Amino acid sequence: MRRWLWSAGLLATLGVGAGCAHSEAQQARSQGERVGEAVSKKVRFVDQLSLLNQQQIVLSKLALEKSTNPEVRRFAQEMLQNHQRNEADLEALARSKTLALSELDENWEQQGLGGAGFEGAQKGVEKGQSGYDKQYDQRVDEFLVKREQLEGLSGPAFDKAFLDQVRKDQKRGGKLVDQGLDDYRNDAALAVFLGRTAPVFNSHEQQAESLRQAVGR
Repeated sequence: MRRWLWSAGLLATLGVGAGCAHSEAQQARSQGERVGEAVSKKVRFVDQLSLLNQQQIVLSKLALEKSTNPEVRRFAQEMLQNHQRNEADLEALARSKTLALSELDENWEQQGLGGAGFEGAQKGVEKGQSGYDKQYDQRVDEFLVKREQLEGLSGPAFDKAFLDQVRKDQKRGGKLVDQGLDDYRNDAALAVFLGRTAPVFNSHEQQAESLRQAVGR
């Protein structure tokens, strides 16, 4: 299920109210729009991390179903636990900030859920939304294709393809976290979370690389 990435609750939390004097309306709308843009950028960033976690959880479960290699299975179990824990922490962080995350639906269904200052904030939030939705949809479609390809493999061929995909994904995750640490270093809670997340991606990337070399012999 695809859910909208923000809510009026977040804007209210940030103090973007519905009421303002007529003479202040334009200023409130402009200020609200800037707030909305900043909110939507951060929410989309967190949403990308959530999607990546969910993809790695799906891949880990698939490896536990299909792989007969003890080391690959051990790695898949570790990755599953780490990304489930990371996703739970991320959801807790999102709730604390009144954010909403997207859920990866493997059957690919879409459903949208749901003052001047508030109107401006809504406008700012909606900027870039259409483009982001298209990018998100494309990422999901690409992932589902890759998952289907992996499902058609078995034995060493599956292990190699699984580890190749995980290695790429974990590298992408590491870059995303580094970007977040740079962009949101003033957000203490998010920075702490990202600081804990970086070693997870780095470790998984290294393990996937090592196992891929071993399996490829």
